[in-house]
Amino acid sequence: MTPDDVVEALQLPADCAVDVRVPKTQLQAHTGFSAADRRLLQDGIDTLCWAAAIRPDAVGIPAYTAPDGSRRIPELQVMTLQVRSGAKLTRLEELLHRAVPYPILLVSEQEPGPRISVALKRMSYTRNNDVTLDTPPVTASVGEVPMPVGHAFLSALQLDRQPRSDLGTVYEGWLTCTVALRVAAVIGEFTLAGTLDAAQAQLTALTESSRLETEINKLLAQIKKEKQIPRRIELQEQIKAKRIALSAAHDTLRMA
Repeated sequence: MTPDDVVEALQLPADCAVDVRVPKTQLQAHTGFSAADRRLLQDGIDTLCWAAAIRPDAVGIPAYTAPDGSRRIPELQVMTLQVRSGAKLTRLEELLHRAVPYPILLVSEQEPGPRISVALKRMSYTRNNDVTLDTPPVTASVGEVPMPVGHAFLSALQLDRQPRSDLGTVYEGWLTCTVALRVAAVIGEFTLAGTLDAAQAQLTALTESSRLETEINKLLAQIKKEKQIPRRIELQEQIKAKRIALSAAHDTLRMA
């Protein structure tokens, strides 16, 4: 599967197609990037393609402006990314979300399958007409799940299956799909959260699950080296408690 397959799965109207290569100099011009960030953009990106622009006149979905002016979404963009070997993909994704003033569905080429990245943005409090990320980008890889789950994800991404109140709800729908893909990599089931708040709860549970798994693995490594029986019993009790907490985190993933 390739990034182009993901873009095709969106089933966008023909009027949304752009298919333009984005110059690196355009990205590097962002005033908030450090010299190291600009080098990463120059050396890490092989190709960045602006695949599609989703505008109200092309899809019949209104733009979004928050009542307090903190968010303005006149359009959504879809981009595909190919990076060079050894590039820091996570950092590149963050930089690209920051560089583009509109919400983007970013699809990166990665083995064994494409990686999806989305990020909610708001207007900057310190720089006029600039945007900043609310939270770090949410990412998920199609290659980390069984093929049927990957196909379910692609089907769920279709534009016509997203909430259509405005472009903001469309993007929130894609975020929910991306979170569901990450959840499926843990529990093996692809199920969309019913609300954005539920998807955010899943993200919190995913973070907690990852932390607990790391701590359990460290304790298991310790218990293999420990020779004192009382200390081994203590470590076993800690592992038991963390496995109970991990099970509760997985239950949150399923219930959301």
